[in-house]
Amino acid sequence: MIIIFTIQYDYSTNCVVDYLNYLGEKVVRINGDDDVYKFESINKYGIYFRNTITGEIINLKEAKACWWRRTGISYRHFIDTGINKSLLIDGIDITLFTKDRNQYFIDEFSALKNYVFNSVYEHCKINLGKPLFNLNRLIVMDIAEKHGLKTPDYEVIHNGKQLLKAKTELGGAVTKAISNGIYDDIDNHRFYTYTELLEEDFYRDNQKNVFFPSLITGLVKKKIEIRTFYIEGHFFSMAVYSQSNEKTKVDFRKYANNRFEPYKLPDEIEEKLKKIFEDLKLNCGSVDLIVDKDGEYIFLEINPVGQYSMTSDPCNYNLDKIITNYLVDGRVEIN
Repeated sequence: MIIIFTIQYDYSTNCVVDYLNYLGEKVVRINGDDDVYKFESINKYGIYFRNTITGEIINLKEAKACWWRRTGISYRHFIDTGINKSLLIDGIDITLFTKDRNQYFIDEFSALKNYVFNSVYEHCKINLGKPLFNLNRLIVMDIAEKHGLKTPDYEVIHNGKQLLKAKTELGGAVTKAISNGIYDDIDNHRFYTYTELLEEDFYRDNQKNVFFPSLITGLVKKKIEIRTFYIEGHFFSMAVYSQSNEKTKVDFRKYANNRFEPYKLPDEIEEKLKKIFEDLKLNCGSVDLIVDKDGEYIFLEINPVGQYSMTSDPCNYNLDKIITNYLVDGRVEIN
């Protein structure tokens, strides 16, 4: 049995599940945004979830492999139609509860989820990724610097005075989330956070404002962008020629009309990136880098989930099949 923690409409998950079904593997797909699987019970022998469609009860501890694609488990998996909803915070107006009581349910759910994730991770012989779906960008940049990779200059600021000072020190600057930002699907509308350029009117309009501590980084003048997917010691890289298009100079993900081609990172850069993944105890993820005008490699970030299809499809890497084979036998097979 192979478990995939994901969400309903994740394209990459769908592709890998199709491959696994073709190979005859039993797949348990637990989506964080549907009600197919519900919590049944936990004891020292297993963690049991029930398939609400077939009635089958599965023991997650019996899985041979797990793909930690996305968070996969939410409050809804612990809610049943027969439960007294006055004791729940999901699906009702949480203002009915006092702050302390609400926090109690949040803490109990977090403890359950963490136990499920930790137990599955420890019992599976093969894990792709880990129960870590959000990396702190500041910590990762510190790790990158420790291993000799260059990173952009940055500041975390919280008022207009600091903003103007940062403009003088950094010159052109962009802002981005310190965490992974927003990735959500609500009523068939998708919401994302991108890397955004700070325009002149933003500096002007916020001179007297106070805001939540926010990350801004110096704008690197790039020659090309590099998007790399890493899996168990192997790199699959793509060059993105985004600098010639005004719409994609800051963040190429907003538009698709760029030139993409396969790319081989220098061995020295790959070795440094491997050390970052080793420090994070992570065996897969997407890496963003920039090659600047002087040919220097500038490390930007690692996404532990990563939309690898945007690298795989243009470069014919067939990463869906590579991931499938890894989940089956724990090896990266490159044809």
